[in-house]
Amino acid sequence: MADKETAAPFPDRPKPKKAAPRSRTLSAEALEQLGARRLAELLMAQAKGDAALARTLRLALAGTDGGGRLATEVEKRLRTIGRSRGFIEWDKVRPLARELDSLREMIAGPLAATDPRAAVAQMRLLLGLADNVFERSDDGSGTLGEVFRQAGAELGRLWAKLPHRDPVTLAGEVLALWDADGYGETDRLLEAAGPALGPEGRAELRRLLEARLAAVPRSRKPDAYESWQGRGQITFRLRDLADLEGDVDAYIAATEAGGRAENFAGDVAERLIAHGRPSEALAWLDRAPGRQESEEIRLTDLRIAALDALGQREEAQALRWGAFRRWLTPQHLRPYLRGLPDFDDMEAEDRAMAHALAHPDRNLALSFLVGWPKLEAANRLVRAHHGEMDGRDYGRIRSAAEALAERYPAAATLLHRILAEDVLRRASSRQYPYAVRDVRACASLASLLPAEPGLEDHNVFLARLKHEHGRKVGFWALLDGQG
Repeated sequence: MADKETAAPFPDRPKPKKAAPRSRTLSAEALEQLGARRLAELLMAQAKGDAALARTLRLALAGTDGGGRLATEVEKRLRTIGRSRGFIEWDKVRPLARELDSLREMIAGPLAATDPRAAVAQMRLLLGLADNVFERSDDGSGTLGEVFRQAGAELGRLWAKLPHRDPVTLAGEVLALWDADGYGETDRLLEAAGPALGPEGRAELRRLLEARLAAVPRSRKPDAYESWQGRGQITFRLRDLADLEGDVDAYIAATEAGGRAENFAGDVAERLIAHGRPSEALAWLDRAPGRQESEEIRLTDLRIAALDALGQREEAQALRWGAFRRWLTPQHLRPYLRGLPDFDDMEAEDRAMAHALAHPDRNLALSFLVGWPKLEAANRLVRAHHGEMDGRDYGRIRSAAEALAERYPAAATLLHRILAEDVLRRASSRQYPYAVRDVRACASLASLLPAEPGLEDHNVFLARLKHEHGRKVGFWALLDGQG
């Protein structure tokens, strides 16, 4: 018989610890393991204090009883919302949007699967709430608008599920919904309704719109609001219909019929290029008025695309170089360099960097050089011209400072100082936290600054700030960590 030492050859070995239970990630699969009864109890407990959840559960239960009861429950809730007249406070907008979206999903899903006609009726009812809801709320976030635009698109898709639908009648429905649209809720309706309308419905819609257009006299003041309300809105719908059918000539006809067609020259040119008609696109671009910079860039891009399509390579390259020189746009410089013969591109890139360094818009030049990237050139620009930079251009200057900090701490410091001093000069108290952030960034770079004439060390910089802006107590309190 073995003694105790023999029976336990490793008496001092510690016993292994039990593994701690792994935490479960909350998921549908994990919750399934609780079982139906326990889940039901948890939901009922939560629903007692959550009216929105209680309504969702009632709708889900109604869906198990067939389309009839579900349609009744959905309609009841929609009509309750429609009868409401109180103002919807800002913190109630998102919950209402979530509820409306949940109703939309219930209509487009379970109800449409069992009763498409009831689904169409309820989606129409939901869409009809738009005026009431928007008039009682401030949808600054666009949350409610997105829900209603989705509902408009969903209605168009639901029409395709209707058995024995009449495309001609649907065309009249589309027009009626457009007429009632006060907030853009039908923006996506036509495209979604395309399959349901089919060729016959689209032809009828065109006929109805053209009949309306013929009945509206041309205004003597084509820029007047009344002109837009009349011919402008009708031709806007005709252009949408032309896009749906892929008919560029119909798009052009609608554009011409609306008046001031040159305002839409870029849109026409874009479609002509897509349809392999670049020469006509160029003619339209010649009519386009140059207004905002973003629109001018777009028109230039379209002209380049048309020239490329025509094989006019030199003209396209000249436009790219001219666009870069004017706007310092990388999207023009890169294809320009790619289109040059070998080794010529290196010389051209050097010319481009020299042009950027001399560009009168120092902030734009800095942004370009950092983004290209040519950080050494960006450093030279900052050291030579930081006094000409606009500190209100926070996005460009801060991102440049962060990009330069590791290799060029002096340039980064100068940029952070520009931002901080601009805020203090304007006494913009709401932006004091940003100014504090920039001053602290200067402090973090202070030990890396070279000792050179004209470059303040950090303590001298702080002393100057205190002398010039000592009365801005809010800023100093934040900087000292007291705010």
